Amino acid sequence: MTNRHFSYSKTFIDPERRVALLLNPKVMTTFLRSFLVDGMAQFRGRSDPSEGRYRLFRAARKFPIARFSDYRAFTRDPGSFRTFAFVRNPHARAWSGWADKFRDGHDASPDGRDRGYPRSMRRGELAKARAFARKAGLPGAEQGTLFPFATFVRYVDAIPPGRRNQHWEQQVIILQQPEIPLYRAIRIEDELQDGMSELADALGFDADWAQGRLSEWRNASQGSGKTPE
Repeated sequence: MTNRHFSYSKTFIDPERRVALLLNPKVMTTFLRSFLVDGMAQFRGRSDPSEGRYRLFRAARKFPIARFSDYRAFTRDPGSFRTFAFVRNPHARAWSGWADKFRDGHDASPDGRDRGYPRSMRRGELAKARAFARKAGLPGAEQGTLFPFATFVRYVDAIPPGRRNQHWEQQVIILQQPEIPLYRAIRIEDELQDGMSELADALGFDADWAQGRLSEWRNASQGSGKTPE
């Protein structure tokens, strides 16, 4: 049984090679989506990442979404696939989630008003977070103030594991452990280069191409001054 965080748009399945990749929010997801789309086009001849399926869904043009029968086969017998995932130091991941969803929204308007946040944040997580801060008497309750990282840590801790936002949920829950056994969990801090080569080989992508894409991502991340995603 998978939990509420399982998503077709975060689960890549290659039924031909019996390979899967579980995306982990705040851990290279933007890069990996592009890597998969471009790699499937260049090395597997798939110009449409979802092969014409789900034309009404924009996500299917930006990520290879498999047939429903393939997802069913995967969840029923996940051990028959080599499933990869990328993981990250949980403290760095929590900081990245806070910076992306709270700090950057605050900094997006000159006076720090809530209009600088994405609409989804204003109507959802931000409202709940500020309500928590007000009830707990913590900084960040008032509009126009930064929701600080210290309050964010208290806020996340107050939500039971399994019910948290995907961007700061525990990685073992996001990655459906232990229901979906992982063939390889790649730590991005010290296993990224070898892990990318292994994933590329499993998918039939050229290893040098994969390392070149990885170098581009690293250079762009360092140059942006933002925490890599």
